[in-house]
Amino acid sequence: MHILYICQYFPPEMGAASARAYEFSRRWVRMGHKVSVVCGIPNHPIGKVYPGYRKQALHHEVIDGIDVYRTWVFVTPNAWKVRRSINYLSFGFSAALASETLRDVDVCIATTPQFFSGVSGTFVKKLKGVPLVLEVRDLWPDSIEAVGINTNPRFLSFLRWIERGMYRRADRIVIVSDAFREHLLRKGVPADKIKLITNGVSSELFERSPRARQHFNGPMKDKFLVAYIGTHGLAHGLETMIDAAARMKADPSVQFILVGEGAAKARLKTYANGLPNVLFVDRQSREVISQMLNEIDLSLVMLRKADLFRTVIPSKMFEIMGVGKPIVLGVRGEAQRIVEEAGAGISIEPQDTEALVGAIERFRGDDAFRAQCGESAYRFVRDQYNLDSLAVEYLTVLRETS
Repeated sequence: MHILYICQYFPPEMGAASARAYEFSRRWVRMGHKVSVVCGIPNHPIGKVYPGYRKQALHHEVIDGIDVYRTWVFVTPNAWKVRRSINYLSFGFSAALASETLRDVDVCIATTPQFFSGVSGTFVKKLKGVPLVLEVRDLWPDSIEAVGINTNPRFLSFLRWIERGMYRRADRIVIVSDAFREHLLRKGVPADKIKLITNGVSSELFERSPRARQHFNGPMKDKFLVAYIGTHGLAHGLETMIDAAARMKADPSVQFILVGEGAAKARLKTYANGLPNVLFVDRQSREVISQMLNEIDLSLVMLRKADLFRTVIPSKMFEIMGVGKPIVLGVRGEAQRIVEEAGAGISIEPQDTEALVGAIERFRGDDAFRAQCGESAYRFVRDQYNLDSLAVEYLTVLRETS
């Protein structure tokens, strides 16, 4: 089977979208299938083309047996709203053109957000006559409102019109959280059109590896390390982490670390200015992230307080659990259910600084509890959210659709 996967972001770019597309694609290749990924020239989220690439109409390379077609995009930092919208539109257009050149495609996956990847998928379906699997990883445009972005109501109405059209034209819709199902049913999507394929953990990459600290050594080698590793976005409410650091700044034994990039990073660095117990680390490869997770003591998973985010399952949870680290989770709903079922950590109210400080103190003061949560997380995620099993399940959906 020839699988076409349209996803704007792909390694070396980081994030949930690129990791999901890469992990499933390389497994399908190992199973004997042909996979073509159409993505953008890597530049996300800093808005600079990565070393080894250049702005061009189309760049082809092979990564782990995956045919990767990188198309031209309007390059811009993730923080600028209007320019970012142009970036999304440019990929939607160039991805449709690049996909049209591919031959003998059996099924097309188009992953959203961003929206215009899904639009490209609908064009591929129409022009090439291949079935479309729409992968819904976030509930746009509702998420735009949830993070407080000031968006023209007419533009939001336009996005909802696109959303309904994509749902109607897709042959199958794959969701990553079961809580999305009710949203789709309210939009008129037939129940038998929806299939749940969650994110998961790559046990090859995210594995426990007790080691001396290499990335966080020197003055930090004996400190209790509390880390957030992931996108520094408007949705994540990371000011709460900075506020917790401010409350605990008199304690030199605790270090707060934020690893990654995102639209809110510059503002967060300004907000944390002068705090000696806060360290910002730039974007790292997934291999280095796995190493860093093994070196820290406690990992944070956070989102802003919004009803919509009760449906979200941050994919970083699975990677944290995969290396056997405990979690403080500032997310309610589906993510909370998983962490509590796994016994993987402590759930707190989103954006509650006092609760976050209390959870950190609990873990720091109880080594046995911290080890118990880490062990429970490790066993649970390998049993319930293993990417090898999920890839087989997803492939069954693609076969049935094609």
